[in-house]
Amino acid sequence: MKNLDIYTNSDKAGVLAHESNKYIFTYDSNAPSIVSVTMPIRTESWISSKLHPIFEMNLPEGALKEAIKDRFGKLVNMDDLGMLHLIGPYVIGRVKYGKSANAGMSIQLSDILNNDTHELFESLMQKFAIRSGVSGVQPKMLLDIHDKNTLTTEHYIVKSWGDEYPELALNEFFCMEAIRFSGLSVAEYYLSENRSMFVMKRFDIKDDGTFYGFEDGCVLLGKSTEEKYSASYEDLAKVMKSSVRPENRKQCLKDLFAALIMNHFLRNGDGHLKNYGIIYENDYTDAIMAPIYDVVCTTVYIREDVPALKMSDGKLWFKEKTYRNFAKNTCQMKTSEIDETIQKCKDAVKKASKALDAYVENNKEIEIFANRLKEEWEKGLFSFTSL
Repeated sequence: MKNLDIYTNSDKAGVLAHESNKYIFTYDSNAPSIVSVTMPIRTESWISSKLHPIFEMNLPEGALKEAIKDRFGKLVNMDDLGMLHLIGPYVIGRVKYGKSANAGMSIQLSDILNNDTHELFESLMQKFAIRSGVSGVQPKMLLDIHDKNTLTTEHYIVKSWGDEYPELALNEFFCMEAIRFSGLSVAEYYLSENRSMFVMKRFDIKDDGTFYGFEDGCVLLGKSTEEKYSASYEDLAKVMKSSVRPENRKQCLKDLFAALIMNHFLRNGDGHLKNYGIIYENDYTDAIMAPIYDVVCTTVYIREDVPALKMSDGKLWFKEKTYRNFAKNTCQMKTSEIDETIQKCKDAVKKASKALDAYVENNKEIEIFANRLKEEWEKGLFSFTSL
């Protein structure tokens, strides 16, 4: 496959070609909308020696990528264009590689939440492996799930992991609870009964079934997925500010600052470029910061883990002074706003800790892990105020 039609929702936007070791994207003369805020419509082709970041954004990584290759390698040439062709209708955001498709999905939300097992997730992966158009190495799927209570079909990301990272779903659920308590925007999410799956509602789909544009920090900074750790939070803040609508810029920077404070308190060392982004209906003129997602405590598994990106040329758990300078100089926040944000984040972590305690009361088997998780959060709170 040397050419691939690119769509925004169901409208053809142009053609992506791979020729002479170059990736070439050319807009159709009547393209309805941009494919990326970094690639405005023009008659001249967009040429790159690597796959353009907006197209690379949703390619699976690591073990998930290898699993898809193993299953479909005999049917499709598994280079970049072949992979995009395979997962093309099932990716986050409005850019699609082929028109939208329906795989005849028929599963109840209750089946996942109440009867979850690793075997169920594996069987879903076998049946719907190509519905994995979400970046990252963690096994995950995009599924349309029927809610028998509301008689509606909603769209979710379903994630699981094996024994390598015990209680990862629980970890993510209560970290996301803390994020929600802080006032940051999050999508609807669930923890399955046996804690093997974390389920989050997609935030890129509108009520009419069409898709918002979504672009992560790698796309906005023109970086490949391999470069998701190669930047600073100052770089991310500046590009986020320039990529959202003018009236939303101040709130965007305040929210990004709050998200970074929460990463510190929750000891999330994986807040890289692909874990922040923007959503929009048309282009940057109506773009806002996307809801927060993919937040876990990483130091409960990797004791010496550090933040994913640099801040003020450092890449350790930063001092409170460093965060305050970042908020003041990069995010243009007032001292009162900084104080209010930090306190709100502290309160959110404490509230999440109490919620975890209440959960443990009915699930004593995870008490040891829950205590370890809370210890890491306490380290985050203590180190912030003691350095």
